[in-house]
Amino acid sequence: MRPLINLCVSALLALVAGPALSNCIDLTKGSSFNLTREEPRFTVTNTVFDDGTVLEQREIIRSGKVETVITTYWNGVVPVDRKSSSSRVQLKINADVKRSELGKAGKSYSFPVAILVNGNEVDRGTYVIETIRKTYLEIAGCRYSVMVVRKTIDRNNGDPINEEALLSLDAGILLGNVAMTPKWQAKHGVFFDKIEAN
Repeated sequence: MRPLINLCVSALLALVAGPALSNCIDLTKGSSFNLTREEPRFTVTNTVFDDGTVLEQREIIRSGKVETVITTYWNGVVPVDRKSSSSRVQLKINADVKRSELGKAGKSYSFPVAILVNGNEVDRGTYVIETIRKTYLEIAGCRYSVMVVRKTIDRNNGDPINEEALLSLDAGILLGNVAMTPKWQAKHGVFFDKIEAN
């Protein structure tokens, strides 16, 4: 009798869970995705190209005004060009960074980098990428496979800039990001409430 009850309960749970699971996005399909954070309002559209380059267009509401920032990422994690209405920040880095294997934990890469603001070089240093571990991130009740990737700009003239990125292993886009202190303590992060395919 108990196996029959268990079977019935399992079937009921499957029926209840079915519609929710069907709303989950398959990140292995398609090349453009929208991510939304409700409070404070923050939307991102990511377009993935064949070479792994990601074009991110984000819209943030600040003081009642919409601010648009467009960023080009290599490998989904290295922001080589970020443009807003007020500034442009670029990282000049060897294109070999595109060949970094970010799907396997325990990898480490470093590249010389120059930092440019509005076309003028302001600093140099080393860009370090480390793949820490695979895990899952939940968005709107759906679990997505991600790699925790640590990124450091070890600057010649200033403290290192540290971030911990949650890189989708299926789509090659950022599903979350945490700014870290020089000692790798979390300062603030960006996470999303909804993801949709275009």
